Amino acid sequence: MEKGDISNSLPPRILVTFDVIVDEYVDKRKILNIIPVNKTKTHYNRLVLSHLYSVTLKRGWTLELVSFKHDEEELVEVMQNLDQYATNPFRYATPYKSVEKLVDDLPYRAEVAGVVDLPNRLMRYGSWGLDFPNL
Repeated sequence: MEKGDISNSLPPRILVTFDVIVDEYVDKRKILNIIPVNKTKTHYNRLVLSHLYSVTLKRGWTLELVSFKHDEEELVEVMQNLDQYATNPFRYATPYKSVEKLVDDLPYRAEVAGVVDLPNRLMRYGSWGLDFPNL
């Protein structure tokens, strides 16, 4: 807010990748006790979502969910699922085709203060890269 005018202020936006909020594991089962079947299952990490929600309240950030695996319709479904859990800290959701597309887009998004991602992809974002424990 400059000189009492609230129209020119944007809250800092933090981009959080989908991989940060989910846990994936392999469910190994056998059909008829003979044929092994491996299924990859995912579920939301409620502790991470709760921490992100409390951080947004304390610091006044706006969070945006970014996914490299989902398209627009699937992200809308993800947002609705998070709303049903009552732990949806995200206001926006944006699909990207790859990490490189997101990195190319960052210099043109002035409101973005950082990107929270997995540690193995964090260096790609440069000064925008934030790891989850240091939020």
